[in-house]
Amino acid sequence: MDQPSAAIEPVEKRLFCGICEASCGLVATVAGDEVVKLRPDPDHPNSRGFACSKGISFPDVRRDPDRILHPLRRQPDGSFTPVSWQEALDDIGSRLRGVIDGHGRESFGVYGGNPLVWNYAAFLTAFGMAAALGTKHFFSSSSTDVNNYFAVGELLYGHNMSNPVPDLARTDFFLCLGANPVVSHGSMMNVGRVRETMLEITQRDGRVVVVDPRRTETAELFEHVPIYPSGDVWLLAAMLKVILDEGRYDRAALVEMTRGHETLTALVSGVDLERAARETGIAIERIIDLARDFAAAPSAVVYGRCGASLGPFATLTKYLIDVLNIATGNLDRPGGWCFGRPWLPLEKITALLKVNGYDRWRTRVDGIPELLGTSPLISLPREIRTPGKGQLRALLVVSGNPVLASPASGEIESAIQELDLLVSIDPYINDTSRHAHYVLPPTLWLERDGLPIYTQAWAAVPYAQWVPATVPAPGDVRDDWWILDEICKRIGIVPSPAPGAQLLGRLGIRFKPPLVFDLMLRLGPEGDLFGLRRGGLSRRKLMANTGGVKLADGLPTGVRHKAVHHKDHRVHLDHPVIASEMRRLIAGPERDDPEYPLRLFSVRELRSHNSWLQNVPKLMAGDRVQRLLIHPDDAQELGIDDGDEVEIASRHGRITAPARVTDEVMRGSVGLPHGWGHRGGWRRAVAAGGSIYNLLTTNAPAEVDVPTGNAVLNGVAVRVRPVERIQRY
Repeated sequence: MDQPSAAIEPVEKRLFCGICEASCGLVATVAGDEVVKLRPDPDHPNSRGFACSKGISFPDVRRDPDRILHPLRRQPDGSFTPVSWQEALDDIGSRLRGVIDGHGRESFGVYGGNPLVWNYAAFLTAFGMAAALGTKHFFSSSSTDVNNYFAVGELLYGHNMSNPVPDLARTDFFLCLGANPVVSHGSMMNVGRVRETMLEITQRDGRVVVVDPRRTETAELFEHVPIYPSGDVWLLAAMLKVILDEGRYDRAALVEMTRGHETLTALVSGVDLERAARETGIAIERIIDLARDFAAAPSAVVYGRCGASLGPFATLTKYLIDVLNIATGNLDRPGGWCFGRPWLPLEKITALLKVNGYDRWRTRVDGIPELLGTSPLISLPREIRTPGKGQLRALLVVSGNPVLASPASGEIESAIQELDLLVSIDPYINDTSRHAHYVLPPTLWLERDGLPIYTQAWAAVPYAQWVPATVPAPGDVRDDWWILDEICKRIGIVPSPAPGAQLLGRLGIRFKPPLVFDLMLRLGPEGDLFGLRRGGLSRRKLMANTGGVKLADGLPTGVRHKAVHHKDHRVHLDHPVIASEMRRLIAGPERDDPEYPLRLFSVRELRSHNSWLQNVPKLMAGDRVQRLLIHPDDAQELGIDDGDEVEIASRHGRITAPARVTDEVMRGSVGLPHGWGHRGGWRRAVAAGGSIYNLLTTNAPAEVDVPTGNAVLNGVAVRVRPVERIQRY
């Protein structure tokens, strides 16, 4: 008689969450090949026992019945049929060779979505693939909300990846623009337990001021200053003007640290405080007081994120954020604007990939400057549809959903259907991949080794972490980097621009991403130098300490000489592109459109992340509905009651949503969560309904952030009307 099999004894494994920039430490309870439970890791150096519902619920994504577990090929009727990896990759390779032979390598492009930056191996391989191809058609989701950071990093500090972060643990005054850290957990700043860290500022008699069109979850806890969407640039310019005109700047810091500081007064000389008040909705007296208080604080830092990065002057806004911090003497000092302590040298990695830089070439159709070797997403439809040398004919989408994420969503959706070949690497048939000729299933972050490549440079508590796969991958899924490399093999390239890489590839030698990163780690600032530096890091050491290795208690200071990459190690403040943007701002018309009188801004939701996670039952439980937030006075004037279905129309499109009448939004502004309106094979996300926010936006080159092509998703002029009234007429 057979004995019953023994129960599988659960084990615990430490790792980090691979969903967003917080990279919170987690503890997984694993039984066999299954993750039974995820919980916050109380001993993680940075997150210290915090994790949000998204990370804790991720095992549901792994076992989602709608997840793709085998390669799929689209049939003429739009349905998909499983095929083998060999068949899929061989056909993709054959079709790509045909495109390249007929039209050149520049006719093939790559799009990288947000999850790519939490997947170090795919990140390295995708960038390497685009660089090896020599194509200008490398598109990234960063051009929807963060390219302004990378442009200013290059202009001011000499490298795209050199971006200071706020030292919240020691500051006396935190001015937070267009960010909701209590919900987002921080972006371009990796602060563990950010809510508690911000509360500690006020507990030590400091001050936190949140500037936002909405009384967000963050603003509710602190001093809230309402502002019209995309008005941040006017507030910052006016504050800088007050500080300079009244002599409240730190002249010694400017002389010591910068070059071109003498141009700042002229830069803001045309800024009219009365107009700034109209553009922001903030009284002149309040603007002046904010400027004076900020300059007078013992330590202060201003920080802005998505709300400050989604307007038509995103690069100028980010420049002014940095200059306010620098001019008041708060750069590279405790409680101010500090450089991080990366354990992986991002500057060297991007240099190896030959992607760091700005405006080394321009896009073929729109003439927009490149950034980090990429083209902006707004240009994608025109690159597909505009004939001539370099016309985009084949596209590989890696972990992305540009149909939902890009401005002018309808245009990009119709354009990608004109491609000779569209391949999507994605765990779902989503709004974009449903149009792909092939959908190839990748592993998820629980199923592959990982390190927080993107966020490690901005951690408030510097730490290093590299973890193995928590559980094996199910079905027939493969690592993204392996999929990319197999496609590269079939078109005769090695996904690397490193010297000698192509020659070695012809000899059958291809270096895998873990080895490449281990070499860079060991030769980097925290590495063991192959045994020459006692206590240094290596992949083996980190894999033996998967909960993370703490490197310091907080952000370093006094490191400007190392962190600024200009030859003179000074921050460069005088740039023609910035002066041009300031002239464009001042010369532009005031935002007063009687036909479209309201200003739309996007709302971040606690249980969503960009355009996915809406297929997870726990995250969609309760009253999860996309609603338009509108102020009671605006609603009364327009005849809108709470719960009414309303039409939101811009000059570019129209959608509908139920209204939620609330005084948490500023009058004259309306807020709408993004990432809704799904189609495709993820059934719960589709059933959730909603509308596509980006149908209201434009990708016209003249109506975006000119220096970078960053999309304009906030401050969109809209008209709101009850659907019932429209139907009557």
